[in-house]
Amino acid sequence: MPYMKKLLKGNRDLFLFIFILFVIWKLVLYVVEYFSKYIILNPQFTGLIPWANFDGEHYLNIAKYGYGIYQQAFFPLFPLLIKFFSLFFMGNYILSALFIVHVSLLISLIFLYKLASMDFKTDTVKWTLIFLLFFPTAFFLGSIYTESLFLAFVFSSFYFMRRQKFTLTSILIGFASATRIIGIFLLIPLLLEFYLSRIKNVSNLKSYLLNFLSFTLISSSGVLAYMIYLWVNYQDSFLFIHTQPAFGAERSGGEIILLPQLFFRYVKILTTLNPLTHNYLIALLEIIIFSAFLLLLMLFRKNIRFSYVLFSLFAIIVPTFSGTLSSMPRYTLVVFPIFILLARIKKTVYKLLLLTILSILLIILTSFFLRGYFIA
Repeated sequence: MPYMKKLLKGNRDLFLFIFILFVIWKLVLYVVEYFSKYIILNPQFTGLIPWANFDGEHYLNIAKYGYGIYQQAFFPLFPLLIKFFSLFFMGNYILSALFIVHVSLLISLIFLYKLASMDFKTDTVKWTLIFLLFFPTAFFLGSIYTESLFLAFVFSSFYFMRRQKFTLTSILIGFASATRIIGIFLLIPLLLEFYLSRIKNVSNLKSYLLNFLSFTLISSSGVLAYMIYLWVNYQDSFLFIHTQPAFGAERSGGEIILLPQLFFRYVKILTTLNPLTHNYLIALLEIIIFSAFLLLLMLFRKNIRFSYVLFSLFAIIVPTFSGTLSSMPRYTLVVFPIFILLARIKKTVYKLLLLTILSILLIILTSFFLRGYFIA
């Protein structure tokens, strides 16, 4: 109890800001949900609830029934947690999932606040959280998707990494790699930060190398455990890759598609589809967000901690190897350095203008998602 009082006292302003921001964000989304049914009169929704569209329904079914055909593309930690916490919600898997998502989001915001505070002033840190929550696809953070849970592991991993708690970091990365395959790439900045922290004083080379090995093994434990499970049950350790084509968007099931091929494909899409169609607008959204994030990372890489840039590049480039940018507007939520860059815009009027534009897009995309239209 004394420790909890000390923690609350020392972080009261932090928790208050995050709580108020979270409440405002949720109210905005609830208002959008209410009015979307009166604005978008041709819904495509066929799922359990609007907040469980597309992937969300798969996660709920995996939690309830186990893996079905092609569902091995979805990593196991989130559905396992849904199943476990459903015991506290009278077997209600939807309430369990929403509980996990929102608690994870609050944890994410706390660790992002603490992480950004290591390098930037309070005003920049607060704007970072605001830009994250009002990014056009931030509604996924309140949906039954892995985004909030994954962000909690990403931000906490980097926070403890910066504090040189490398064993704890590797455990968190292990959980991240059991949530999404991209989580394994947190291992690279971990090893980099460990190397930089020890390079000037490597007194025991054997111990140093053993630490490298143990961090690698622990960080990989999530994805390795899932691969073993897939081999035992389906005789294919890479089934999470081989099932990708089943989810459309012309995803590759193993063949690596390089960026030049990908850009050529999107040029073809944008020059052949009707500009007024939903598919055209989503393709345009995908290529714009991906290109903008990649360009900003490259242009301002010297303004961002290198380990952050390294992970961010893996986070947005590796998914492109499947031959599509489908879901990229959602995947970019993990690229937190971009939100820090936006928060560092000097003039408040420019930040407010950008926030207004992002918020309008958030309202539009949330409305269509809740009415059953694919966004990301």
